[in-house]
Amino acid sequence: MYDVKTGVVLYLDGRYAEAARHFYEGAAEGDAEAAFHYGYMLLKGIGVEKNPAEAKSFFSFAVGYVGEAAYNLAVMYLHGEGVKRDYRKCIEYMTDAADMDIIEAQLYLGVSYTLGSVFEPDIISISLLPYHTPEFRDPLAVLEGDIPEMEEDEELRIRAVRFDPRTAFEYFRMAARHGGDYVEELAVQSKYLYARCFLDGLGTEFNLERANNLMLLAAAEGSAEAMAYLSTEAPYMLDKLDPRRVEAIRKTERLGGGRK
Repeated sequence: MYDVKTGVVLYLDGRYAEAARHFYEGAAEGDAEAAFHYGYMLLKGIGVEKNPAEAKSFFSFAVGYVGEAAYNLAVMYLHGEGVKRDYRKCIEYMTDAADMDIIEAQLYLGVSYTLGSVFEPDIISISLLPYHTPEFRDPLAVLEGDIPEMEEDEELRIRAVRFDPRTAFEYFRMAARHGGDYVEELAVQSKYLYARCFLDGLGTEFNLERANNLMLLAAAEGSAEAMAYLSTEAPYMLDKLDPRRVEAIRKTERLGGGRK
């Protein structure tokens, strides 16, 4: 009988083939998380022969229950991995993932609606073995929102998502609500990007005081970008960088708790 803990232990012990068989059995019993795990192992070729097309089927089964499955499908459609490339489906699945509170999807959509185009994500997949773990395209990648230049399909990328500052703002706000116990580096980055919305007037009114307060919160949680901004543009705020002040801002903004 399938038990998720057994599968995770097998995986962590490096017994990948056994873990894959166990997750497959769970998927056959109708367990969505098991289907996700097996799909991930198929996608990466861990314990089984790599088969993105088959992985797509298992992710599709898990989509309504596992937000990470929707995110992985979105990236697969973005890159045409195991499926025919389809930027509109990429945005549809990314939206499903964001609605299920996947921070990577929320940040991706925030940048997409800011650019008015799909772009290459920093995070190319998410694992749940043993817990939510993003896989970065580049260990040093940051959310820059790069759009590949001189590509034949550039027009299709632009057609897939419209420029919509207000929607971008809402996704950045959703992402900023995550606490530091959930993908800490992304939770910190999201607070910085949320602060930028008020600084740049992106989808909301320009509000320097609120932007500076959010920058202070992001800096307190470890954002180098926020600290650089405060040091050059609002050095007087650094005198307020104390735990009580930071916690007061957090409560006022109703944002998630800080670093682990």
